[in-house]
Amino acid sequence: MLRIHFTVQDLARVRVVRLGPLALAQLAAPAMAARDDGHLYGRWRADAKARLTPRAAHTASWLFPYREMQVDLITLVGAEASAEEAAENLLGLSQRHLNAELALTPLRGRRPPPWLRSLAEGDREARHDLVLAMQELQQAAMPGTVGRVGGLADGEQAEFGRVLLAEGIGAALGRLHPLVRWEAPVLEIPSHGDGDVAMDGGSLLLAPSAFCWPTPHLYTSLDQGTRVLVYPAVRDLRQAARIWVDPAVPSRVALAALLGRTRAAVLEAVAAGPVTTTGLARRVNVSAPSASQHATALRAANLIASRRAGPSMMHSVTGLGRSLLDGITLGDDLPLLR
Repeated sequence: MLRIHFTVQDLARVRVVRLGPLALAQLAAPAMAARDDGHLYGRWRADAKARLTPRAAHTASWLFPYREMQVDLITLVGAEASAEEAAENLLGLSQRHLNAELALTPLRGRRPPPWLRSLAEGDREARHDLVLAMQELQQAAMPGTVGRVGGLADGEQAEFGRVLLAEGIGAALGRLHPLVRWEAPVLEIPSHGDGDVAMDGGSLLLAPSAFCWPTPHLYTSLDQGTRVLVYPAVRDLRQAARIWVDPAVPSRVALAALLGRTRAAVLEAVAAGPVTTTGLARRVNVSAPSASQHATALRAANLIASRRAGPSMMHSVTGLGRSLLDGITLGDDLPLLR
């Protein structure tokens, strides 16, 4: 868990922003590279990858790899920057600041490609190529979804403002996302590690994104003066289906696209009859810890219910879970996915 500590003055500098094109491109890159299991991007991923230029694909694979440390261009060039502003900021960025981020590139024993070495050495042509690659990445990611993705962010911004005016900053932060917890004066967000962050007079930008799933992520500027908390703008399966899944595909295929193939298989296995975690692992052919993890996620989404039966945990499908498997239309009151 990561804990962000605020003073009263810090809270006055919290606001919700709509991410600019370069920031969205960075967030979209790992979503394009994600395996099907556990992700909900449906047809969009295949279409976006087909539009990727070789330069954009190669740049993304090195700077924004899936489930690894990423170079943070979001705070370097400005989370809200327009396409033109982002290009200008990236070209004008000091080599020291750029190299501080490039040092985070996960090499995994590989030799850096020539363009990455040139970029780190201050080559201007390499810097221009990076700008072009980011523009090509954004063009591949956004056609056909820009209105829907932007609409989600606008809706989050409006709702935050409404709650802020009606009930104050504490209520607005408390309702930000189901995985984010506000316990004044601390905002808690899930993290791979455990730590504390003091705002110390800095600004916190709250950035909802359809390309963020399933947990929020905190980006911090090199001088620690600005932090950008990117959190999932897609809250439920109905939203996800409307944005990412082709409505023409069969319901079971859509369910796999939304939940991930393994998690969808776990839901189907539970629906076959009440089962313990060990029995569930056998039905789906996964390890017991993996079965337990998937069951926890499905239970949080109210798709299955679990109860203690002696030393074991017994799982059964809920009405909502059965409805999803039967292809019943998703309703507005669908619980939040975690």
